[in-house]
Amino acid sequence: MIRNRIRVSSAVVALLASVIAVSACAAGGEGPTPSATVQPSATTSASPTSDPTPEPTAAAPTLPTDCNDLGTPETWQETVGDMTLQSNGEGFVRPAPAGATLALGCDWIVGDATGMLLLISTATPEAVSAAVAELPAEGYTCQMSDDFGAQFCVLPGPAPDTEEMIVARDGVWIYLSTVNRNGRALLSEIVQSIFA
Repeated sequence: MIRNRIRVSSAVVALLASVIAVSACAAGGEGPTPSATVQPSATTSASPTSDPTPEPTAAAPTLPTDCNDLGTPETWQETVGDMTLQSNGEGFVRPAPAGATLALGCDWIVGDATGMLLLISTATPEAVSAAVAELPAEGYTCQMSDDFGAQFCVLPGPAPDTEEMIVARDGVWIYLSTVNRNGRALLSEIVQSIFA
C-alpha cells in the first residue's frame, strides 16, 4: 500500500513537472528570463551644431548707365569736364570678347587732338578670359591688378597720355582709349564702383 502511494505520488510529481514544462514552453520560453537592465549610457553633451559658414561670394557687378555720372565729381571734372560728349560709343571697332554687348559707351572730345573713348561691355566670363588671352598678340601688356582684382591690359600710344587700357573681370570688359589726356584716375574709380 505504501509502495502504491509512492508510485502515485511519483506519478503526480512527474505529471506536475510535465505541466510546468509545457506551460513554460507555451509561454514562449524555457522559463522566466531575467529582464535586461538598461544601464543609462554616458551622456555626452552635444556641442551645438552650427550651419557651415558659406563662402563669401563676390557681389554682382554694378554697371554705370550715365556718361556724366562716372567716378567722383572732382575726377570726372578734371578728366572730361572740358570735353563734349560726341556719341554713345556705338560703331567703334575695338578689342572686345566674342558676343559682347555694349552696356555704356562714352566718346568725349575737345579740340582737334584730345579725346577719350570709354566702352563698357558684358560677355560670358569664358569669352572675357579668351579675349584677354588674345591681347598680348595685339601688343597689349596684361597683368593682374591688385587695385582692381582684375586683368589690366595696356597698349601705349605714340604720345604721352595716349594709350588704350582694358580691365576685364567677371564677364565685364572695360575699354578706355585716351588721346592727350590721362584717364587712369577716372578708370580706377569707374572700375572700383563696378566691382565694389
